[in-house]
Order: sequence, then C-alpha cells, then structure tokens
Amino acid sequence: MPLFAFGSNGSGQLGLGHEEDVSVPARCVFEFAEDAAQGEVDAPKGGDVVRIVAGGNHTLVLDRRGRVFAAGWNGDGRCGIPKREEGGEGEMVKRFRRGEGDVPNAGGGGGRVYDTFTGVAATWEGTVLVASEEEEEEGQESRDRVFVLGSGLKGELGLGKGCLRASAGGVAIPDFPPQGMRVRAVASGMGHTVVVLSDGSVWGWGAARKGQLGEANIPDKVVWRPRRIEGSEGLGFRATGAACGREFTVIIGDPARGEFTVLGAVDDKWGIRSGVSASQVKEKALRAGGYRAIEVSWHDVYVHLDDGEVVAWGRNDRGQIPWTSTVDLGHGKVVRDLAAGSEHLLARLDERTVVACGWGEHGNCGPDTDAQGNVKGKWNRIPLPGGESDIVGVGAGCATSWIITA
Repeated sequence: MPLFAFGSNGSGQLGLGHEEDVSVPARCVFEFAEDAAQGEVDAPKGGDVVRIVAGGNHTLVLDRRGRVFAAGWNGDGRCGIPKREEGGEGEMVKRFRRGEGDVPNAGGGGGRVYDTFTGVAATWEGTVLVASEEEEEEGQESRDRVFVLGSGLKGELGLGKGCLRASAGGVAIPDFPPQGMRVRAVASGMGHTVVVLSDGSVWGWGAARKGQLGEANIPDKVVWRPRRIEGSEGLGFRATGAACGREFTVIIGDPARGEFTVLGAVDDKWGIRSGVSASQVKEKALRAGGYRAIEVSWHDVYVHLDDGEVVAWGRNDRGQIPWTSTVDLGHGKVVRDLAAGSEHLLARLDERTVVACGWGEHGNCGPDTDAQGNVKGKWNRIPLPGGESDIVGVGAGCATSWIITA
C-alpha cells in the first residue's frame, strides 16, 4: 500500500477507517465507489501520487490519472462525497474515497460532470479543484474550470460577497480563469487561495488584511471574487507557482534562477519578511544550481536548494527550523524531499529514512516529543512498518503527516 499517515485524526482525515490520533505511520484505506461491495481496495502506486493537501479537518490526494480521493470532515460537502443514507458514515469520511456524484458544471449548463482534475488545494473548510475542459468540436478552445466545495466565512470560496457555503457537489467560479487563460498552479492557505495563470499573472481571493493578496487589497480585508493581484506584473520575473502560509504568500518564478518573492505578513511577527532577504537566498540558490522546491508552514518558509541544503526562516519556538541548532541528519545524509505542515516539518533523507520536527502534539512528528508536544532542537526518526516498499515522498498538513511508498 503506497500511503501511510500519522497525526491528528479527530474527523477521520487520515483515511485510516477510524478517528483516533496515531503517532506511528499506519496504512491508509482507499475505497472505490465502484468496488464498494468488495470493501477495501488498494490505492494507486506511490509514484502516482501527485499531491497531498489538507484543510483543518479534511485531506485530498491527487493522482497522475487526475483522480481526487478525500477523507475527513464532510458536513458541508468539502470532500465532494454524498452523505450515505445507510452505513453510518454521516458527516465524516474515514476512508479515502472519490466523489460519487462528481463535480457539475454549475457555471455553464449542459449537465457536464468532471471526475478528473489537474490541480487541487484546500483552505481550512474548503476545497479548490481545477479541471481541464478539452475541446469537443473542431474550432472550440480548450479551457480550465475552477470549482470550489465546502464553506468559508471570509471569501474562501471566491463566489462573491455573502456566499459562505458552496452547494452540494461543488460550484464553478464564474468567468474564471479569463478567456484564453489556463491555470498553471493553485495553492491555498488557511483562508486564502492564489492561482497562477498561463500568462504569468497572479490572482487570488479570500482573506487579505495581512497583504497575502497584495498590499493594494489590505483595506478591503476580504476579496470575495478572484482578483488580479496588483503589482504581480512588476515582480521582475514570470510567476510559475505559489505557496501559501497562514497569512502570507510566496510567488515562485524560475527555480533555476532562484526567483521568488513574499507577499503579506505585514506585521512581520515571525520574521517572514525580514528573516532572510530574497537576494541572499537567490545567491545561495544560484551557487547550488537553483532550488528544488519552496515549502511553507503557517509561519515559516523553507527553500530546498538543488544541492540538498535547506534555507529556512520564520517561527521557531517549537523547533520548526532545526537548522538553527546543531542538528545532525546522520553521516552523508541530505534532504531529498521536504513537506511543511501547519507547525511541523517532514524530510525524506533516503528510501528508508523519514525524519520530523516541530509541533507534534497529535503524533504528527512521531511518538517521542517533549512535555509541550514539541520535537525541538533535533529530528525524530519516524518508525516505519517493516517489509514495505521504498519511500518516494512525504506530505504534511494540519498536524497530519504522510509517507508515500513505491
């Protein structure tokens, strides 16, 4: 089985079939609607897992076939799965499942449904899905649609002022992206979403009072519909991606050139803006041949360079940045992959080694923590079930952790 999980599980968001927290990785359970009579079935192979995203109490897994599996709280439909009349699942989805009703074309008529997707993101109580609508007739132009599910009190759905909950099955955001534009990347924080389009423009909606959607939107506090982020055209580079913290956004350019910038966190409480300058990181990235990825937690930024080094800054009161102390990864060990959760970090060192640090009160950093629930000033090596395949990736959410095996 390719996916293992540990950490917070009060709403079944780990997909283990129950709602108890676990501190040792346990095998996730996938159930396909078409095979419901057979019960448990295996998920796609680990190499097929493209992305894992998590809201406050729900999790979404996107695979290479475009299928999205969801687990966790579903009282407002954020998992896209109809409530079962029988069987007792109710508002919690405790095993990973695909939506049985799929997502309707709510914005265009015609009754079309979408069951495969190219992008996925999650706010605290909502889900964002990107679907490609390929041309069906000669002369028609392919386009992307952005759907939202679940709820949000501060514009997280992008459906307009006062729309706090999406209708069952999901709703397409009207007139977005603009005609002729495709979605290149989507990312969400607790209360905001950012989308990068094919022309390099950056759009967003949701909470805006800390500048996470650009300083021009701070006075509005909430952006209720997708809005182009002013100034994004003057970044000095072409945007290719984004990563969202709790109250800030990292706009990503060309990793080979070390390009990125940070929006938001205007109070700079945790040094997101002042901790390390973008020019310093860019210099390091250029010496390393670029960066592999940029990961963010609620209050931290982690730039994973091509040579394996990680440049990190932000909040560190719970051990979220182990590189500030003399932490030894082990002889010859370098970070292969990183995943940042709400207040914790996972790193894959090789095919058999995953380590974690930061806030681990719910078991998301393994079984060994201090009295405050932290793994601080060190790494925890995560115990893995014996006899499993090689580890190919890691994921992290809101006090949740994931290990992907081949």
